[in-house]
Amino acid sequence: MTIRGQIVGLAYSDRDLAEILRRAGIEESVAEDMVAGDSQMIEWRGGRAHHYEAA
Repeated sequence: MTIRGQIVGLAYSDRDLAEILRRAGIEESVAEDMVAGDSQMIEWRGGRAHHYEAA
């Protein structure tokens, strides 16, 4: 996962993604809403949203 061009971690689930966002300074409830609500701020690459598997 990258934030503003900087690698900040790997997410293997939506829970991981929310945790990475929280560590980046986004309030926990907002991070969870962003992940669950398919926020325009999250760009999914290499697969469909919320689908985690090895490339």
